[in-house]
Amino acid sequence: MMLKTGIFAGAVALVLTAMVSVSHAEVTQKELCKNMWDSFQGMRKMTGLMEATDEQFSMFSDYSKKIADDTKKSTEGVAKDKNYKVLNEEVLYHVDQIDKAATNKDLEEIQVQFRRLTIACRNCHKIYKSEMKLVP
Repeated sequence: MMLKTGIFAGAVALVLTAMVSVSHAEVTQKELCKNMWDSFQGMRKMTGLMEATDEQFSMFSDYSKKIADDTKKSTEGVAKDKNYKVLNEEVLYHVDQIDKAATNKDLEEIQVQFRRLTIACRNCHKIYKSEMKLVP
C-alpha cells in the first residue's frame, strides 16, 4: 500500500513540476515590465541623494542588473518590431551605464543615466501601451 502511495505521490510531483516549469518559461511582457517597474521604483527612491553609501551603490547595481535581465528576455521573447528592439537597446545601454557608475561610486552619473532611462521607458510605453496594456 505504501509503495502505491509513494508511486502516486511521485507521479503527481512530476506532473506539477512539469506544469510549473512550462508556465515559468513563457513570461509575458506585462510580467517583465512589472519586474522592471519594481526595480525602477527601487532606484527612484534613491535618485535624490546627495551622497550614497556602499550599500546603496550596491542596490543601484542590483536593480540595474535585474532590469537588464528582463529587458534581454523581452528582446528575445517579444521583439515586436525594429522600434521595439531599438527601445530595448536604449534601456539596456542606460542600465549598463548605471551599473558602471554604481561600480565607480559616481552618484551624479547614476542620476543622469536614471533620467535617461526614465525617458527611454516612457517612450516605449507611449508607443506600445495601448497595444500591450502594460503596467506602468
